[in-house]
Amino acid sequence: MFGKGNITIVYGNNGSGKSGYVRLLKHVCGAREMATLHCNVYKPGSAVQKACISFEQDGIVKSHTWSGQGICDELNNVDIYDTSFGKVFVSSEDEVSYEPPVLLFFSSLILACEKVASALDAEANRHPSKKPNMPADKKVTPEGIWYESISYKTTAKGIDKHCIFSSSDESEIQTLLQRLAEQAPAEKAKQLRKQKQHIDTLVQDAQKYLEQLSDENIRRIIAAKKKSILKKTAADASANKVFSGSELEGIGSDIWKALWEAARNYSVSTAYKETEYPNVSDGSRCVLCHQTLTQEAKERLISFENFVKGEMQKAASDATKEYETVSQTIEALPTSETLKARIDATSIPQDEFASRVTEFFAQLQARKDQLPEIDSEEAIPDPLLSPKWIEKANAHSKSLDELAAKYDEDAKSDNREEIKKKLNSLQTRKWLSEHRVAIDEEVSRLKLLNQIQKAKKTTNTKAISQKKGELAEVLITDEFVQRFNTEIKAFGASQVKVELVKTKVSKGRVLHKLQLRGASQSGLNDVLSEGENRIVSIAAFLADVTGKGNHAPFVFDDPISSLDQSYEEAVVQRLIELSREKQIIVFTHRLSLLGTVRHFAEKKSIKPDVVSVRSADWGTGEPAPIPLSQSDIKTALNTLMNQRYQDAKKARENGDFELAEILLKSICSDFRTLVERSIENDLLCGVVQRFQRPVHTLKLKDLSKLRGADCNLLDSLMTKYSGFEHSQPEESPVELPKPDDILTDMISLKDWREEYAKRAV
Repeated sequence: MFGKGNITIVYGNNGSGKSGYVRLLKHVCGAREMATLHCNVYKPGSAVQKACISFEQDGIVKSHTWSGQGICDELNNVDIYDTSFGKVFVSSEDEVSYEPPVLLFFSSLILACEKVASALDAEANRHPSKKPNMPADKKVTPEGIWYESISYKTTAKGIDKHCIFSSSDESEIQTLLQRLAEQAPAEKAKQLRKQKQHIDTLVQDAQKYLEQLSDENIRRIIAAKKKSILKKTAADASANKVFSGSELEGIGSDIWKALWEAARNYSVSTAYKETEYPNVSDGSRCVLCHQTLTQEAKERLISFENFVKGEMQKAASDATKEYETVSQTIEALPTSETLKARIDATSIPQDEFASRVTEFFAQLQARKDQLPEIDSEEAIPDPLLSPKWIEKANAHSKSLDELAAKYDEDAKSDNREEIKKKLNSLQTRKWLSEHRVAIDEEVSRLKLLNQIQKAKKTTNTKAISQKKGELAEVLITDEFVQRFNTEIKAFGASQVKVELVKTKVSKGRVLHKLQLRGASQSGLNDVLSEGENRIVSIAAFLADVTGKGNHAPFVFDDPISSLDQSYEEAVVQRLIELSREKQIIVFTHRLSLLGTVRHFAEKKSIKPDVVSVRSADWGTGEPAPIPLSQSDIKTALNTLMNQRYQDAKKARENGDFELAEILLKSICSDFRTLVERSIENDLLCGVVQRFQRPVHTLKLKDLSKLRGADCNLLDSLMTKYSGFEHSQPEESPVELPKPDDILTDMISLKDWREEYAKRAV
C-alpha cells in the first residue's frame, strides 16, 4: 500500500486513519513507545484484533499476520518516529539503538538468553498448580503442615507415610467418633468386656469341639471301639461254651446280662439287702419269679454269677466301659438356635462372620455324625483346620479389650481434646489419601519447575551485560554524540544550545539524555519552544537510527508539526537525502509538506510515491484518490471523463436522477479545481504554485507563448464552474450544466493543454 519507491508520502485529513496505521506498525515492528491500539470504540463488545501485512524484503514478497500481540521478527528493524518520540532523550533517558559490530555478539547472546528465559517462563506457566486446597481445620495437623510444605524435595516415602489410609484407620476414626459421642464411658467399657466374654466363649467352644473331633481323639475312640468288640466277641464265645446245655437261648447275651444286672440291683437294694447276690441260702426265692429256689436252681444261679464275674467277661465289660468313656469325650454340639444366640451375643456386625461360624459348627456336627460309621483310621475324614474366623474373633476380642481400656481412661480423665486432635489427624490422612494422585502430580510439577528454575539461572545476563556495558561506554558514546551534533547542524539548529550526554550504563545498555549546554537546569521542555523540541527530538532520532548497519525503512508520522518553514524544508531535505539509502515513509495531513517533498525530490531526480487515505462507512484508513491539488492534472481529467462522468451518465439512464445530479455537481466542483490548477501549472508555466515556497523565475520566459484566446477559454471555464463553489441566492440559483456540455468543456480543456504544451515559445 505504501509504495515501492525510495520515499512515500501517505496523505490524509485529520481522522482519516493515518495514526492508526502508525500505531499498528509500532506494535508489529516493536517500537519503543507503543500506544494502545483500540478496536472500533463505537461498536459494543470486544472484537478480535488482526492485521495481515505484506512486504518485500530482498526482492522476496513476504507476509505477516498480527493477531493483537507479538512482533514480526523480519520487521523489528523498522524505526518509527512520531510525537511520542519527543519523550525519548528530550524528557527522559533512553538506550541508543546503534551498536558497533563488536557489541552485536554480546547483544545477540543477551537476546538469546532472554529468549531462552522467556521460553522457560512460558514452559513454567504451562504447568499451573492443581494442588487441592485443604480445609482450614486440617492444616493445623502434622499431616496438614506436611501438605502445606510440599516441595520438589518431597519423596515418595514421605508421601506414603502421610497418604496411606487403611481400613484399620477408618475403624479407628469410627472408634474415636464413638468415644467422643459416648456420655457414659464406664458403662460402655463394661458392655465391651461383656461382648469380649461372649466372643472368647464362642472361640473356646469352637476350639474345644475342634479338639474333641480331632484325628487323635477319633483314633482313640476307634481303638476303644475295636477293643470292646474284640473283648465282647471273646466273652460271647466263652458264654456259648458255658451255657451250651441251657434250656433257653440267649444266655450270656447282652440282653440277658442286662436282666442279670437288674436282678442283682433289685436283690441287693431291696429283696436281700445284706446278702450277696445271688442269695442261695435256705428258703431263698428267685428275685424274678419269687419261687423258692431248688438246689438245681441255686447251682444254676451260682454258675451264672461265676460266669459274669469271670475274667473274660470282666475284660469285655471293662472294654465296653472304656469305649463308652472315650465316646463321651465328644460333647453334644449346640443347636442352631443356641449357636445363633451365641453369635448375636458377640455383637460382631458382620453377616459373613455369622455364616462362617455356622458353617464351621455344621462341619463339626457332620464329622461327629460320621463317627459311628468309622471302623478304621483309613476311614477318618480329612481333618478340620482352625478356621480364620477364630483369628478374626480373637483380634476383635483384643480390640474390644483395648477399646474398653480406653473407655476406662475416658471415664477417669477429661481427654476429649486429645481425642479430637487424633481424630482430626486421621481424617486429614484420609483426605490426603483421597488426593494422592493430585499430590503426586504436584510434586512432579514442582520437580519440573525446579529444573526449569535451575536452567533459567544459567540464562542470567548480568556478567554479559556488565562486559557489554564496559565496552559500550567506550565504543558508542563519542560516535553517537557526534552524529547528533551533525544532525542538529544539518537542520540549521546550531543556535539551540543542547547536548547529548551519557547518563548511565544499565544491563549492557548505554543510556543518554539531552540537556541544555552550560545551563543550571536540564529540563528542555521548560526552556525550548515546541518547534525546537521537535527539531531536537528528530535530530536525536536520526542520530540513533542512522548508526545502524541495516537498510530497514524509516517511518515518520507528521514530522514537521510545530516546525516553521525553514525547519520544515531542512527536515524534508534530510529525509530525501536519507531516501537514497533507505525507504522513507512519511504520514502527513499537510499539503504543504507534500508539495515541499515533491519540490526537493525533483531536484534530486527522485519521484516520490503519494498514497491517500480517508475515512469510510466501515471506519478509517480507506485508500483514496490523491487530492486534486496534488494529483497529475492529465490523470485526474481522464478520471473525470472516463469514470466519474460515465457513472453519472449510467445513473441518469437507470432513472436515478437524484444520484446523477449529485455526481454531476461533484464533477463540476472537481473540474473547477483542475481549471484553477491548469492556470497555475500550464498557463502561468508553474512560476508560482500553491503549497510551495519557491518562485521559478526561469520559467517566466515561457509566458511569451500566452495568447488572449488562452485567457478567454480558461476565464470562461472558471466563471462557468465557480458558481458551484460559491453561495448563490435562492431566487436565482445556478443551473447545473447539461451532461453533454460538461463533457464538452472537459474535452476542450484537455485539447487546449495538449496544444499549449506543444506550442513553441
